[in-house]
Amino acid sequence: MKAAQIAGYSKTLEVEINSIDIPSITSTQVLIKTNVAGVDPHLVLAITGKVKLFDHYDFPLTLGNELAGVVIDVGASVMDFKVGDHVYTMPPLDKMGAFAEYVAVDAAIVAKMPANLSFKEAAAVPLSALTIIQALDILGAQQGSELFVSGGTGGFGQIAIPYAKSQGLFVTVSGSSGSARDLANRLGADEFIDYETQDYTHIRRDYDYVIDTRGASEISKHMKILKPGGTLLALSAGPNARFANRSADLSTGKKILFSLLGLPFDGLAKWHKKSYDFLYVQPNGQQLAAFTQYLEKTNIKPVIDSEYTFDQVNAAIAKIATGHSRGKVLLQVEDGGK
Repeated sequence: MKAAQIAGYSKTLEVEINSIDIPSITSTQVLIKTNVAGVDPHLVLAITGKVKLFDHYDFPLTLGNELAGVVIDVGASVMDFKVGDHVYTMPPLDKMGAFAEYVAVDAAIVAKMPANLSFKEAAAVPLSALTIIQALDILGAQQGSELFVSGGTGGFGQIAIPYAKSQGLFVTVSGSSGSARDLANRLGADEFIDYETQDYTHIRRDYDYVIDTRGASEISKHMKILKPGGTLLALSAGPNARFANRSADLSTGKKILFSLLGLPFDGLAKWHKKSYDFLYVQPNGQQLAAFTQYLEKTNIKPVIDSEYTFDQVNAAIAKIATGHSRGKVLLQVEDGGK
């Protein structure tokens, strides 16, 4: 089968399409024929080695963090899926593998696709859906609270905004001028801030929560817009003690390391009388199944920015690396994927 792989870490973001064996499955796994895969910013971090602290990859590594496809084989212990089921999933970030014609994953992290979505639309969901579900859980977000999402009109925001609204939150997003404002409005955001012409630290400083998608360079500004006692949840800036203590599978050494690395963020938060936390999203079939029900009930469909054929995988990754997508970037693994 064909698979998009890297042979090692690189700054050039160059991926090779190789021919590899179709994976075999264990008794608890399903084998999925991939139709469409999602392309996300984590891939850039993985290729360049910026997530080495979290994930130790075996090379060559097949990329890809989310996919939609059809079950073609099930392990002997799998009860919830059968051959022919249309499913979607987020493989573990330390394994990846969605950029391949066939993917073997544990059935516990798979869910049936929403009946109202195509393969393309479904492939845009898993990573962002699990991220916003887990983010709101960590924040303990309450109805009526106010949430700011930086860069909220990309692949994450197109899922996060309507879901956060469905949970009763007031949602503000930042983005560039033009189409980003229109998209934010279409997604249901209560407020849009154009970061090209407006300094959001001068507009409001009373948010209960901030979800940061931009990284460490924005942390200080995000702290300023939180109310006292508010929480900043970072998706890429870096881990801290709170994250380490919540992660039961980490070694003692890793917990100590992450706690030390997070000292600057925790110190800044303490100075401002606020809190800092970090999320490294985990696969979860039950959460994804619940999101399926949400999508079917609301008939919400993901916003697609652009689509690439499998041999255009490098162009797809280059697109996501710009940080300027309006919605989700997709990779058609199966010819004619829909």
